[in-house]
Amino acid sequence: MEETIYSVSQAVKLLETQSHVLRYWEEELALPIKRNEMGHRYYTRWDIQVFLSIKELKKRGYSLKEIGELTPFFYPDQVLDKKKSGERKKKPETAGGDQKSERIPSEFMDIISRLVVQRLKEQDSEEARYKRLDQRIRDCQQSRREVAASAEKKDQGRRKLLKSTRKRIR
Repeated sequence: MEETIYSVSQAVKLLETQSHVLRYWEEELALPIKRNEMGHRYYTRWDIQVFLSIKELKKRGYSLKEIGELTPFFYPDQVLDKKKSGERKKKPETAGGDQKSERIPSEFMDIISRLVVQRLKEQDSEEARYKRLDQRIRDCQQSRREVAASAEKKDQGRRKLLKSTRKRIR
């Protein structure tokens, strides 16, 4: 069974992003994106799924540094050697078993799901706190405007009264 591959332009359309973003993610996260004989990048379905995951995690507020810590789980057959900047070493293959089924264990996905849910709850509560704070600030600003407008109106009334009394005195 032949693996489906996508060119950069096809991946950009599928992911609804720009090519420089894909290149940046590949470089920053040290993703093992394959290249053809001419040196052009091509993406597999797995790579597209990884990019979709990265995009979703970015949308949910994770930084690239945090996402980078998950890269070994996305590509477990690649071990990043941090001493040698960016060089990748293959892990020794396990005897038997399908590598694709071993890529991300279900326990890891459960943990990630729980972490994402927990992070969303934290963000929602934090976001709600900031929304309440913003609303309080707006309310305070509105009340200040109302007080200023009231004082201005009162001041204008005094000025009119003062003008009319001055005219009577003259």
